[in-house]
Amino acid sequence: MALGKETEMGLKELFKANAEDFMSLMLVAEKLEQLGKKEEAKALREKALVELGHAKAIFETLLKNQELRGVVGEMAKEEQEQHISEYNKVAMTAKQEGHEDIEKMLCSFADQEAKIAETIAKVSKVLNEMAKEEQEQHISEYNKVAMTAKQEGHEDIEKMLCSFADQEAKIAETIKSVAKAL
Repeated sequence: MALGKETEMGLKELFKANAEDFMSLMLVAEKLEQLGKKEEAKALREKALVELGHAKAIFETLLKNQELRGVVGEMAKEEQEQHISEYNKVAMTAKQEGHEDIEKMLCSFADQEAKIAETIAKVSKVLNEMAKEEQEQHISEYNKVAMTAKQEGHEDIEKMLCSFADQEAKIAETIKSVAKAL
């Protein structure tokens, strides 16, 4: 059964919250480690991993009910539209309040976020090319060698390579999905 709109939106918010909590706890744990508070750092890392587990479970739930392309595509769109503008908004507020160092840092981060978006576009192109090659060349080569092995009486090799060809087709599908998502 498809997710209701409210459930889907709620899961997306919970995913973000758990991912954020994971990162926050890991950063605090890292700082505690630097301060020599190893037990406290260890305790926070353990809790961070629980948060990561929650985020992964929610992400998998979203994927079961929506294509990867849709889930990642929405995240990328939000990153591009909201994240960069939020960096710039906070940077301008910091500048107005006399914190030019914070403004400079956040503007730099916004530029980096834009470059991340550019990289995602480039990776998408590369993945599309990989998927095409995987589909067209790699799978046909597996099948060609499998048929040759069968003709030479090596049915075990033929069976193995046909199985690999099926797996390669699934790899190509995954690569295409990731490329479309980006």
